[in-house]
Amino acid sequence: MADMLREVRTAMIWAAFGLGLLLATRPVWSYLLFGPDLTHEDLLLPRCFGLPT
Repeated sequence: MADMLREVRTAMIWAAFGLGLLLATRPVWSYLLFGPDLTHEDLLLPRCFGLPT
């Protein structure tokens, strides 16, 4: 019984670690999976904050 509880606890730790890793890297994989989510302001940003004239 103690061995089973130890295995369940270890599995829960690894599951929490995997979920945390998945959530922490969400900006990267969601960009690669779903593509860029550009808004009008994002498109204007390079032009407005480019080289000073």
